Amino acid sequence: MTGFVGGHLDSETVDSCVAEMHHEEWYESESFDKNGIGLSVLHHGAKDPNGCTTWEDDGRAGLIFGVITNLDDLGLDIDQLFEHMFDDPEALLPDIDGTFLIVAIDGDSERVVIASDKLGTRQVFYIDGEPFAFGTEVGVLTSLLEDPQVDERSISDLMMIGEVWGDRTLVQGINFLPSGCVLEYTGGDAPEVTQYWKHTFVQSPDDSYLDDLVDAYQDAIADMAATVDGDIGLFLSGGLDSRSLSAALRKNRDFTTFTYDSNPAHGRNLEHAKSIADVLGVKNERVLISPDQLVDRLDESVQLTSGMLGLTTFLNLSSVFDIDQMPNVLMEAAGQGELLGEGMSRPAIELSGSPEAALYRAKHFTDVDDARRLLETDFDPMTSFREEVRKADQPDKYSSAMDCYFLNYYPRFTYASNPIPESQAGVRVPYANRKFLEAVARLPLSDRIGAIPFTNGSIPAGTSFPKLELVRRLDAGLEDIPYERTRVAPERPLWQHAAGFVVSTSFDQVREKIVGDIYAHGGRSLLGTWYRENRRFRERVDELLDAAAKRPYFNADEIRRIQREELTGEAEHMSTISGIVTGELWVQKYIDRIADRPETEIPVHSTEDSTPTA
Repeated sequence: MTGFVGGHLDSETVDSCVAEMHHEEWYESESFDKNGIGLSVLHHGAKDPNGCTTWEDDGRAGLIFGVITNLDDLGLDIDQLFEHMFDDPEALLPDIDGTFLIVAIDGDSERVVIASDKLGTRQVFYIDGEPFAFGTEVGVLTSLLEDPQVDERSISDLMMIGEVWGDRTLVQGINFLPSGCVLEYTGGDAPEVTQYWKHTFVQSPDDSYLDDLVDAYQDAIADMAATVDGDIGLFLSGGLDSRSLSAALRKNRDFTTFTYDSNPAHGRNLEHAKSIADVLGVKNERVLISPDQLVDRLDESVQLTSGMLGLTTFLNLSSVFDIDQMPNVLMEAAGQGELLGEGMSRPAIELSGSPEAALYRAKHFTDVDDARRLLETDFDPMTSFREEVRKADQPDKYSSAMDCYFLNYYPRFTYASNPIPESQAGVRVPYANRKFLEAVARLPLSDRIGAIPFTNGSIPAGTSFPKLELVRRLDAGLEDIPYERTRVAPERPLWQHAAGFVVSTSFDQVREKIVGDIYAHGGRSLLGTWYRENRRFRERVDELLDAAAKRPYFNADEIRRIQREELTGEAEHMSTISGIVTGELWVQKYIDRIADRPETEIPVHSTEDSTPTA
């Protein structure tokens, strides 16, 4: 993948680490060695010239992996930016907008400074020990450890929550740098991580926040579009998020849209997406997905996501490897709906007695009791929820739950899959923008997505008011095209979308039983159907489940149970299975491989002059 690796490593070790990263033939690279502090980056070069910026000054160097959208507004050039990064990063970073990781190294003082953006749209990891090293792929860093061990709580998170929470990875001692944080390392000291950006959830008393939200939204997209020199692509569904993004983007640029043939396959989303593209006057291409395609790209996808996402999360994204005319840059709409009130729902807050209960209600892939039966560990699967709440410094249940959600859901789930499309094109996420995030944080609980009455919060009410209102206020002529989830046009009131969602879901469930179509809302999962009907996909999944069943942290009998029930159609377990198999595949590829390597290949890191050697 495009990305970087660096640390207190000699140039030979840095080069060997970069060689392990995902590569494409057009990638370009740059390397720096400043008195034993190494840094090397792979980037798209001429394909996306603004997607990576490097800087060098005597014994110092740095890079912006991604883009900053407001340097000119702040009156800063690149030299001044890096001077501020060395002098006082916590004063600088709250004002910086964009989708980025910033790395600054100073060989003379043996100092490294790394910063993530306000939403954590790009992931970076570091070894919390010896040797100090950092990079965008956990597997690369794992190769530097003498005896890497599986982090069992991360395995638990991956299976139950669907991603890994907090600063953990699948390897003990390799940490994730959270969103809105800056890491500082000097000499042989332990790295220090400081949160420079903290979301404040002060609810608006009315809908006046929407004026600021819509203005900030359009400005953020215009600013991000201005960073792209080449052609732009956008994945467009029949939904509201990509519809809004395409409407705002069209005011600034032409682009090509791509629509997955899923959700459901051959379904109405294709029709709605084409209608949206026709109104905007942009090209729309259909993107096919298949079980064979997923199997072919499984190893690459797991490597790119460092094993910390299940199959269900990157299923559609695996298709990017097979798009013939890939644009220079892909604009990202994922995460917008959650920011506009669909992630942390009103029932999740109102029907929960604690922030951790609200987080569980809003975000889990596996029922907690099923997770407890599947795991053979000394901790409870709810541990990560509880620990994140404990770390949150917020005044009430709502703010605590929202803070934990923002700090984990976006960087560890929504944008954790972006390395897959980023391997093929530049990627831009416009939402890491101060004014937009401040407006989003004012969204009142009453405007978050609700639930159908008398369902105990189990059936969502179709969509949230801000999502509908954004489409309406953009006034791009897309308000009368039905929303694929509810079959109701955005111009219609919210209650009609709730009713439409119930009717649509019920119809989908009936139709699924009759003709076997797969629907995201109410029917069998697409992966479940592939597992039962595609021999090659089933054999690959079973091979990984069989191996996982031998791990000390899983209950083999329970794995056999969910495997059998999924195969017979007795129950739907693919969300659980998808996390088990991706975690297992990654552990095999990196931890097991390292455990089996000859003693002569074990890295030896010298402590002399604080400079490790390979």
